Amino acid sequence: MDPSELERIKKRIPSGWEIVSPEEIPVLEKTFHFTSYRSAVEFVNALAAIAEKMDHHPDLILRYNTVKVEVTTHSKKAITELDLSFVEKTEEVFLAL
Repeated sequence: MDPSELERIKKRIPSGWEIVSPEEIPVLEKTFHFTSYRSAVEFVNALAAIAEKMDHHPDLILRYNTVKVEVTTHSKKAITELDLSFVEKTEEVFLAL
């Protein structure tokens, strides 16, 4: 992705999200913290339902009371509007828990 496009995306993403580039493909990433394992699992399940509805599937890494969300559009090897939409929905779910 073009560096200026990445800068534009950085300005649009909510607090706590980062752009990382493992294997040269940019990924939006954030780790969420919960008070219990059960709360973290509920968050993962809510995101899984959203992912299925959007037909856009992030990597969700669950570790006891934390969940790391990594999202990119693999087919485009880039961050797209679909990723940004998923990020917004992720924030909404987190705030609702």
